[in-house]
Amino acid sequence: MTDRRSTAYRQRTIANQSDTDSTKQPREMASLTPAEARVLALLPTYRTLAAIGTELGVARPTVKTHVENIYKKLGTTTRAEAVQLAGSVGLLPLSVTDGQPPSFTSS
Repeated sequence: MTDRRSTAYRQRTIANQSDTDSTKQPREMASLTPAEARVLALLPTYRTLAAIGTELGVARPTVKTHVENIYKKLGTTTRAEAVQLAGSVGLLPLSVTDGQPPSFTSS
């Protein structure tokens, strides 16, 4: 119960930080670096940090640092919480935050 309340509180806090212009992102979200934003976009894919690093062409420790920074900036402590919060404030498309693993097709 506490986790849900704290997540809801963070969502309200982040949402309240935004300007009245609805096209602007909340202040905290605007502080994500481009590299952090790229990593954040891949967090809902259920890939390992190493796999994300391979896709982005960076080392696993670099991805780990970006993920730690994302958690800190979003005020979260887990990947699922970060993905859910980022989706709820518009940083991720809703389709990747619906709680379902992405569908993979073999080619």
